[in-house]
Amino acid sequence: MKNQTSSPAIFRSITVIDLITVLYLLITGIFIMYNYSELRNPGHHLLVRLGIFIMIVVLAYAQSKSNLRLIELLHWIYPLLLLTYLFRETAYMNHLFYSHYLDPWIVSWEEKIFGFLPAIAFSEKFREAWFSELLNFGYFSYYFMTIGIALMFYFKYPEEMERVLFILMTAFFTYYLFYIFFPTEGPMYFLQPPLNERVSSGVFSHLVNLADIIGDGKTGAFPSSHVGMAVIYVILTYKKFPKLFWVISFLTVLICFATVYIKAHYFLDALAGLLSAPVIFVISNWLYSRFLNLKEKSIEIAL
Repeated sequence: MKNQTSSPAIFRSITVIDLITVLYLLITGIFIMYNYSELRNPGHHLLVRLGIFIMIVVLAYAQSKSNLRLIELLHWIYPLLLLTYLFRETAYMNHLFYSHYLDPWIVSWEEKIFGFLPAIAFSEKFREAWFSELLNFGYFSYYFMTIGIALMFYFKYPEEMERVLFILMTAFFTYYLFYIFFPTEGPMYFLQPPLNERVSSGVFSHLVNLADIIGDGKTGAFPSSHVGMAVIYVILTYKKFPKLFWVISFLTVLICFATVYIKAHYFLDALAGLLSAPVIFVISNWLYSRFLNLKEKSIEIAL
């Protein structure tokens, strides 16, 4: 996948995934610096960014000097390994533009439309253990989709790897920025007990709860990135992996229902994720070619 030209190898080893990652870190870093006195321990978050910048340079340099596929793979997928930290960080910044969560706005709309909150009614109506486990299984499968699809493209369609990862990271970063500007908690955090309680059914319900403890927080409800990203996975696998496409499609249907059922999201969150995903995919795909041109021009200027 390396481009053999007369340009120094380290410049050629910088990917557009590196560029979009750095851009997101710079944007959010500016948010932190502008609100430095209002945030808790802002220096820590800025140092993390510096560390990531250094890591990117080191990985690009190592890839330029080595033919080891492990280094190349790590250089491709390192942004995926940052997603949990960056998602939780949106909770750190989601009061920079609003001093309060906007859940009451969503709740009021759902009550006007339905006369009730689907997240509450859904889990109260279907409390069977098998049904709960099925939806929790679908929800939990999401955590393996991103890295799984990335690895499948890496090994079977390596020429598509950069485009696929760029689309994935651009989509994630788009949702994360929205969470900073539009802070919502989601039913599990906003509703009071016992309305926020989940159906506890078995292994997968416990795994989902554990995953929430590790990587969740009072952030990222509207729109649902679980739903949005799952739809993007469906689009990505449609032509390249037709058999996997049907599996991902089935799991995506489960995720759409599960996000509401387990009270991670409101119904409007899931709907917004469903509708936003194709738009974000098209824009990300368009941006990919623009970033490739930017990379080439930057190399020419640097030389």
